[in-house]
Amino acid sequence: MKVQPRHIISCILLSLSCLCATAQLSASAILDKLKTNVAAAQSVEAIFTINGGDARVQGSIIMAGSKFTIATPDISVWYDGKTQWTLMQASKEVNISEPSVEELMVSNPFAIITAHNGYYNARRLPDVKNLYSIELTPKNNNSGIEKIILTLNTATLWPTSILVNFYDNQHIEVKIDRIAGGNTKNDAIFRFNEKRYPSFDIIDLR
Repeated sequence: MKVQPRHIISCILLSLSCLCATAQLSASAILDKLKTNVAAAQSVEAIFTINGGDARVQGSIIMAGSKFTIATPDISVWYDGKTQWTLMQASKEVNISEPSVEELMVSNPFAIITAHNGYYNARRLPDVKNLYSIELTPKNNNSGIEKIILTLNTATLWPTSILVNFYDNQHIEVKIDRIAGGNTKNDAIFRFNEKRYPSFDIIDLR
């Protein structure tokens, strides 16, 4: 039986498509690689810009494991793995709380980097300009978050943006201007220092 050229071409194309499907990383595999990046660093430091509504806010974050501290012109947050302090410049108040995982996702969009896989469903979206794109849908609706779109540099596997969509049709976009692994941090930087803000009212919500 003589094999037709078109049949040979079809077989080659089919083989290539199967190979590409096998080689493509799943959303979970990409997130696991990101978490390996984070775990390998003693700390992670980032400079970011938040776009939400008409507001545009620049800030910085330092993370070490589950601990983090965020600084912006209007709000600063410290979290030591259990207790969170949220400082609001406008009202001269500091709220103290022990947030749930859902609450942490709202106060710190970067928390999705270290969140346990059981918290959300992940699926891979089409790549755009050397960026992986992952859609994360929380399994628990208590946070009010509908979905999160996380983009990562395909070469470094560091995140480049985080888009958070809420059920009330609001959304915020975090553009990551710079992110890298850092050195070991003293645990004190993840706790609020009351002596530095003597004029602020402390409100304990625990």
